[in-house]
Amino acid sequence: MRLVQLASHIPPARIGAEEIIRAAGGSPAEARVFERMFGLEQVAAVPEGETLAQQFDHVLGALAAQHSGALPDALIYVHGQPLQYAAGQSPVAALCASQPLLAGITRRYEVDQYNCGGLFWALDLARTLLRTKLARAVLVLGGDSHIGLPLGDRYVPGCTLMGDAFCGLILDQAPGGVRVGEVALCTHPRFARGRAGTTAEMGDFFAAHGGIVRQSLSRIGFDWDSTSPLLPHNVNRLAWQMFCRETGLAPERLRLSLLPEIGHCYTSDPFLLLKRELPALGAGQTCAILSIGMGGYAGAAPISRSSQDARPDRTTSSATSSPALSEKEHAACSPLILS
Repeated sequence: MRLVQLASHIPPARIGAEEIIRAAGGSPAEARVFERMFGLEQVAAVPEGETLAQQFDHVLGALAAQHSGALPDALIYVHGQPLQYAAGQSPVAALCASQPLLAGITRRYEVDQYNCGGLFWALDLARTLLRTKLARAVLVLGGDSHIGLPLGDRYVPGCTLMGDAFCGLILDQAPGGVRVGEVALCTHPRFARGRAGTTAEMGDFFAAHGGIVRQSLSRIGFDWDSTSPLLPHNVNRLAWQMFCRETGLAPERLRLSLLPEIGHCYTSDPFLLLKRELPALGAGQTCAILSIGMGGYAGAAPISRSSQDARPDRTTSSATSSPALSEKEHAACSPLILS
């Protein structure tokens, strides 16, 4: 599957970590410790008075400026918060009516049950639509805002701070270009309660994070001994430091530059990083994108730039074996079927 275009929008407003943590009932001392330990200083936020649809206007405008091929005929809208907007107020209808890039859309889908892993389920759905010829080109929009929500809701104690950011992708089956390899999807039902879980359940999920990441990377043939970059979700700096210590992964392979600036943004983190990484991705080179959503939803995929004009749809790898997984860390992956 070819990634034809990729655009992102990071809103300009910022909210400091201490302001968010205090709004959630935490103390200034807790905020200082959180910032030092987890490397999260602030988050990106939609400016006051702006709407969700306006954020996607930025994304679609950037895509339209780059795109010269056939108009997409299928649209997948992805967000990590199922109750993001009131019934009947999805931004998609207004966008389709106002954006020329969406003039050819005949099929519309929404993915909202996989938290920060949702865009990987959308990639899998896009591939199905293209392979079955239900679509000639698929446009994927992803991202969430916290418009109208309490400020303290951005704080996940002992884990992260949630920011606002948005992205858009156009995908087709033409040869060459930037390729999206086979997408690895996995669910871990014992973490299904997500943010509604008890302190013990949340702690269990955080402790399993590294093992879930290793399993997901192994399923896409990640080369642990190469220098290819890993573009992950911006959960926090400590989690990735621990992951590097546990696996021996060179820290410089991780792309965490956005973490202190914008926080952890629902669904879109690895795609924001990919937008920055693509100019440096040479012919024949590969990087990996990955996100683990609260509730145990894991997605990963290799991204490569074709070394030839034509390239098979399935990305292959000569990857080395991954670090071993302990029995405690993982049972077999539970496949999830899209309805």
